[in-house]
Amino acid sequence: MAFEGEEGGIDLGAIRKEREELQVQRTLSPGTIQAYAAGWRKFCKWCHKAKLDPLPASPETVILYAIDMGHAHKWAYIDLHMNAIRWRHAEENFPSPITPEVREDLANLRRKIGAAQNAKQALSPDDLRKVLSTAGKGVYGVRNRCVLLLGFASACRRSELSALQLSDVTTTAEGVVLLIRKSKTDQLSFGQEIGIHRGENPSTCPINALAAWLKERGDWPGPLFCYVKRETNAIKRRRLHPQVVSQILKAAAAAAGLDATKLAAHSLRAGCATAAAAAGAKELAIMGRTRHKSMAMLKRYVRHGSLFAVDPLRGVL
Repeated sequence: MAFEGEEGGIDLGAIRKEREELQVQRTLSPGTIQAYAAGWRKFCKWCHKAKLDPLPASPETVILYAIDMGHAHKWAYIDLHMNAIRWRHAEENFPSPITPEVREDLANLRRKIGAAQNAKQALSPDDLRKVLSTAGKGVYGVRNRCVLLLGFASACRRSELSALQLSDVTTTAEGVVLLIRKSKTDQLSFGQEIGIHRGENPSTCPINALAAWLKERGDWPGPLFCYVKRETNAIKRRRLHPQVVSQILKAAAAAAGLDATKLAAHSLRAGCATAAAAAGAKELAIMGRTRHKSMAMLKRYVRHGSLFAVDPLRGVL
């Protein structure tokens, strides 16, 4: 039935479909959905090899899959797959196969293999200087050095660096303000601003690196970081994929003689927090840069940087 003044009826089917899309967006981020979908595909592949049904899966199938993964993977990886299985069953209106009995078995498995994660190594300031010197030549190198320095100084996630638009950059007397329109901790896109100070050393100043890149990039509207052909230094007006941030760091690290397998884009973010803690920055100040919501999460980053900040046995030994 249409409201007064409207022509035709109301397409409830289309509205319901839109509501379902909103419900998915509200509960899970696009990145989480992508991770769950990948986890579900791996579960289906395992079930096919084991000649078991993935949907609906039995509780026994799920725990056997978890135990098998425990032979080669950390708990965080297993937990993600359990969530993916639960998510897929809910999507298809099947009851979750992760029953109380399965949760108990999972808890025992977690205790057996441990919950520690193999986090990527934080990039130290000394190693940052090394990778800057091997980041490439020409326009290609100018872009890479800007990605590395701005990524380190801003503590941005790789997805946030990739999403930056030219219009998100504002130059001030003190440095540069970056507008992060959406992030892992800001799914509703309220927007968060980060102030990047000028560096004392011109060669490691993120503002200098940004100015050099913008001179090469030009002032056309669009993504701040785009693709550059290494052979010709030709700029393509296409947004840099987040994965390329890791590739830039790994390639430069390998060229500098560092162990690239221990580094990823996250090493820039962790390096910023760790270096700030080592320099004596207060935790609240570091949280303002990293935009962590909890002190507990921040401590995962700064614990190595502050290990020797205070000697509880000073004057004792």
